[in-house]
Amino acid sequence: MATPYTSASSHRRLPKQVKILAALIIGVLLFGVFGHVIFENQTPTGAFSSTVKTLAHVSKTGIHGEVGSQNQGFQIIMQLFGVIVIWFSIWAAFDLAVAGKFEDYFKEAKHMKKISNLKNHYIVCGAGRVGKSVGARLKQRGKNVVFIEKDKGVIDRLRSEGCLVMDVGPIDEKTLLDAGAENADGIVASLGDDSKNLLLTLTAKEINSHITVAVRINEAKLIPKFKKAGAGLLIIPEAVGGCRLADAMLGNITDDVIVGK
Repeated sequence: MATPYTSASSHRRLPKQVKILAALIIGVLLFGVFGHVIFENQTPTGAFSSTVKTLAHVSKTGIHGEVGSQNQGFQIIMQLFGVIVIWFSIWAAFDLAVAGKFEDYFKEAKHMKKISNLKNHYIVCGAGRVGKSVGARLKQRGKNVVFIEKDKGVIDRLRSEGCLVMDVGPIDEKTLLDAGAENADGIVASLGDDSKNLLLTLTAKEINSHITVAVRINEAKLIPKFKKAGAGLLIIPEAVGGCRLADAMLGNITDDVIVGK
């Protein structure tokens, strides 16, 4: 499905060094297994065992050729790969420890665990002026709220306030599933772009046909399309703001929504 929202980061993303290290280890193991099968006629199981022994041996003694071995070249290459993996492991561990990325990763995983356990909550897509206000009011009413946002500054502020925030992009089907859309009571589409909000509405209703979708829209002429897509609540902020301001002038509005009073 097309993606209505983009961001450079992704929740629970493994550090790049870990991915490279995993790829190196898998590559070395595959090379070793195939090499032992081809050059030494070993079974796959035996080849795997020999590969692990070779890598373990080089970690203790370093690179050296086996005198009299018919496959000395292969053994040296295997040991060389082993040394590369070992040194990269040391460098990656040091780099991640200094940068604090391990801690960040586990914090993010713990954060996402909380989100995955939610039920009957609300998802706010876009924590701008409208989205943040909606989320704040829902939290005041005792509701669990998950924000989906791409701006790092906004994310940090929300998390400092104890909010659950997904630092992700794009907002597609997978993102909404990670936010628990299947078990949510409602979703707020407040991305500031009608086309993105329309696609988000379609995606949300596809995941959970019973979910209530509230949308911030800019063009009144699009109301029929949003209703057809499954949006249950449609708000034009400017129009609502004008009406509330008029009500305030007439004294027909509560003090808590009047800024500066």
